[in-house]
Order: sequence, then C-alpha cells, then structure tokens
Amino acid sequence: MANTVENIQENIYSDKFDIKMVSNLSLFLFGEKFILLAKDANEEISAIHQKFFADLNSLRFVLERDKLYKLPVKTKVFIFNQQYALVPGLVFDAEQLDKYLYFNAPQIEAQNQIFTALDSKNIYLTATFESELIDILSKEGLETSFYHGSASFLAYVLKDKSSYINQELFINIHGQESYVAAFKNQELVNFNTYETEDKDSLIKYVFGVISQLGLDRKYCRVTVFGDFESLEIDQEFGSLYFKNFILDQPKSNQQYLSGAEIFQSSNLFEAYWEFR
Repeated sequence: MANTVENIQENIYSDKFDIKMVSNLSLFLFGEKFILLAKDANEEISAIHQKFFADLNSLRFVLERDKLYKLPVKTKVFIFNQQYALVPGLVFDAEQLDKYLYFNAPQIEAQNQIFTALDSKNIYLTATFESELIDILSKEGLETSFYHGSASFLAYVLKDKSSYINQELFINIHGQESYVAAFKNQELVNFNTYETEDKDSLIKYVFGVISQLGLDRKYCRVTVFGDFESLEIDQEFGSLYFKNFILDQPKSNQQYLSGAEIFQSSNLFEAYWEFR
C-alpha cells in the first residue's frame, strides 16, 4: 500500500500530448524523487512526471503504476549518487572499474558498474549503483541505458572548454547537492559533489576549491546553473565574493511541444540540456 510520500506527484502535459507518439523516455533519479520526460520521434518533450518515493520498494510500486514508464520504449536513466569517479582516457581500462571506484568509496556486494566516455574519450565517468535499483529500473526485453547523474553537466561544461578563460568554475545546484567543476588553462582540474543546505555552505566549499587550486577570486569566472533560487543566490550575493560572477542556464538542447516548456521554470539543469 502506498504511503503519503508516494502519492506526491506533479504531472505536466503538452496540449499536443499523445501517448501513442511517445518514442523514448529519460528518467532522472534524485534521492527520493524522480523526474520522467516523455519524448516523441523528433526528441520533443510532450509530458513530464515528477514523483516522490520513500525507499526502493516504494520506487518499484510507483514505477509499476506510472503510465509513461510502463510504455514499451527505450529509456535512458540518470542516477544521482556520490559513488562515481573520473578517469583520464589515457589510463582508462574497463576491466579496472573496481579499482577506480574504490578510491572514492569502498565497494559492497550486489552493485552494478557503468562507465561513460566524455570529451571525445579524454575522460571517462565511472559509477556504481545498487543491483536492486538497476533491477527495478530495467525493462525486460527493452533497451535501458544507465548513466551517472553528473553526465549531462560534465558533458556540457567540457564541450566548450576551448573557449574558456584560464580560470573557470562552474556550479550546478540540484536540491541540497551541488556539482562544482573547475578548469585551469582550459582543462578540467577538479570535479566534486557537495551537500549544500544553504548558500553559506556552498560558498564554503567553493572557497575550499579555489584555495586548493590557487585560483584568483578577482579573476576566476564563476558560473552558476540550476536551481540557485532555492538557495537564495542572486547576482548581488555572488558579486560580494567574486568579480566575475554569472547566473545562467545552459543553452538548451531540450525541445518541447507547446505547453510542456513550463517545466523549464523548475530551473533543473536537465530541463535545458541532456547528455546524448
């Protein structure tokens, strides 16, 4: 029987939505909620489901009853957790995933490991997920692709690195976590996830990264994406600490059918740009 948190949901539909036209799905799994995007053959988004769950059992319960997720179409799943590692392409070996991931967190039994090539295979994003979770999200006989949740953000900031100034720092805020990626001389030199309950905790971590890498607050360009309004971050606040501070959203590669574009008001990074 579903509990209260399982019944919390928000559905958005285009006025042109036709379930028969759904060609593929993208699901983003954050902690105790997921966001599901339904797309047609032209990759245009026609429906969005956002639902909450309490644990893996309730996630299974909710997905089994979600009319979009039940559709027999290929699905991409992005799982947000802190069990990941970046590996330079020159030394990457798919047979060594255990070793790469062990440096970030000791591995436990019953886990699935994946990797994703980024930046023309110069960097590999490796990750591990609970086998039970993969079982819940998989569709028997249908193509289901799994990615770490940071894949979209990392791919986005890496694709334009040749145009960056010598010191760049990018932040993506989602819920009470933030990704921070730092570039020096147009190369990624640091990437991490931080728990950020408020703007002061985020600034503390950002200062730590800047200090560790020897960046100059008066020169380094700091760009913030995502739901920065939830942390009450505005231009005035950022300008207190950085001379070159920008609040922005990614240049969109997500296309919407009429009426569904309201989802971008959530300021979720993936509402604008998704790894493909």
